[in-house]
Amino acid sequence: MSCICPAHLKTAAVNRVSSLETLERFRNEHEVLVALAHLITGNLRNAENAVSKARELMTNSASPFASPEQLTKWVRWETIKAAVADSLDELRSYEPRYFNRTCMHAEHLLHGNSKLQQFHDFLVHLNPAMVIVELDPLARAVAVLRTTSRASILDCALPLKLSVDTVLAANCRAMSWIAQKRFEAEREELPPRKTVRRIHGHNYAPVQKWRKTVAQLHIDN
Repeated sequence: MSCICPAHLKTAAVNRVSSLETLERFRNEHEVLVALAHLITGNLRNAENAVSKARELMTNSASPFASPEQLTKWVRWETIKAAVADSLDELRSYEPRYFNRTCMHAEHLLHGNSKLQQFHDFLVHLNPAMVIVELDPLARAVAVLRTTSRASILDCALPLKLSVDTVLAANCRAMSWIAQKRFEAEREELPPRKTVRRIHGHNYAPVQKWRKTVAQLHIDN
């Protein structure tokens, strides 16, 4: 019978995330976690319950060692899974909406790239009430899974217990909606374009501004 070296036991004990570390990470990430769960459940109370379930699960289980960044991703993933599990019946009820639909956008299939990170940053800063009104629960859940967890279409289909075709169509709806909202937001932030007349290769100020300038010169004289 082989024996276990105490040094190995010590290493094994060190290579675990403590309950205190997990609780602290949930506390620091609470606002983001509730926001993500809220987008899936559509209800703040249910979102808080999903965060509580994820926190209880992680603090009562043996968690392997993780860097701070990995631990943050982990608590978000567990929260998202809890929110999906709590809302599964409602999410699956929207499956018929995506029957016979497909996606022709190759960029919607990408995962683990900077575009999804940009979509995540944009999504969590939107007014959740607007997102809930304009996107159905299934599209919202897929949006959170894809942008936050970098889940592939198949990785989304498994917890949702839906076909890949359904998730692909819902993903198309979500990605198209986020892209459109980002475009609208960026357009609103652009300064108004000034009308410039171009005559014989020279740029001139708008006619109306020029006329006002001439009128002011006459008054001064």
